[in-house]
Amino acid sequence: AAKAGDSEEGVIPYLLETLSNAGPNEPLQHGGCLAVGLSAMGTADKQMYEVLKNILFNDSAIGGEAAAYGIGLLLLGQSRPDGWTAEALTELLAYAHDTQHEKIIRALGIAAALASYGREEAAETLIETLARDRDAIIRYGAMYTIGLAYAGTGANGAVRRLLHVAVSDVSDDVRRAAVTNLGFVLFRQAERLPPLVALLAESYNPHVRYGAALALGIALAGQAATEAGATALSMLSAMHDDTVDFVRQGALISSALVLMQQPDVFPAIKPFREKIAGILKEKHPSTMTKMGAVLAHGLLDAGGRNVTLSLSSRAGFTKASAVVGVALWAQHWYWYPLQHMVSGG
Repeated sequence: AAKAGDSEEGVIPYLLETLSNAGPNEPLQHGGCLAVGLSAMGTADKQMYEVLKNILFNDSAIGGEAAAYGIGLLLLGQSRPDGWTAEALTELLAYAHDTQHEKIIRALGIAAALASYGREEAAETLIETLARDRDAIIRYGAMYTIGLAYAGTGANGAVRRLLHVAVSDVSDDVRRAAVTNLGFVLFRQAERLPPLVALLAESYNPHVRYGAALALGIALAGQAATEAGATALSMLSAMHDDTVDFVRQGALISSALVLMQQPDVFPAIKPFREKIAGILKEKHPSTMTKMGAVLAHGLLDAGGRNVTLSLSSRAGFTKASAVVGVALWAQHWYWYPLQHMVSGG
């Protein structure tokens, strides 16, 4: 996008041209599709949709996954019961049942979630359809659809539904997604979250524990000085020495999110920095734990400790770009390059 010069009008044509010249080069396709989606976020431009759809229908796992994310970004909050976006979503969900690639199915689930952003009750029909599917990957998309449709509303119906799935679904991925999305729904009423996930944070299932850690990090980012923040930190510190490496990773990242913008005199900072330094110096820590420590280190000092992750603006409105950035960042579980999306928050 930088090559397109200073004019904003030049960015999207440049990206579309790059995409058309990429041919079968999957890394270029992947970057191009995400860039088009981010540049034209929420515009629901039909011409760009057709370009991305053609890449999606090539059925290549990496290019198709990015094309689906790009379509989701393009249709952000545009899920309607009629019009071409309704036909597009029907077409995409039909393709999710046809393709054999799990990456594409998952990305299409997230695309449906992005299209439902902020739609609340208007997304209920789509949520029902996705949540009742036999394919666990599509049910995973349903959890993000609930999280993004009701982001920041604290809606009791959405919370109840997510908690029910968190303890009842047969798929670990779906349960993890259900708990994680509590963070999106409750970020405005963050004090409600720690008591809700207290038992889930001690679950026998490591995926549920990881989801609880991520939910606390998302909803309570930069709120270490509050009572809810202190409760969250004590729950997360118990997970720093979890027996499962990815739970330790999630707990370290989320602790750093909660501690953002805190000065060194804050009581929890020094022991946490020492913990991270210890993990980085160890010769044989798990790669996942080490990655969590590296990211935690970066988040603690983000922007010279001058920035924080926040899903709402200073005036209190939900920031679409932040919610989308964090939702896509949460997909780094499957595709590491999506780590960069955390900068959207």
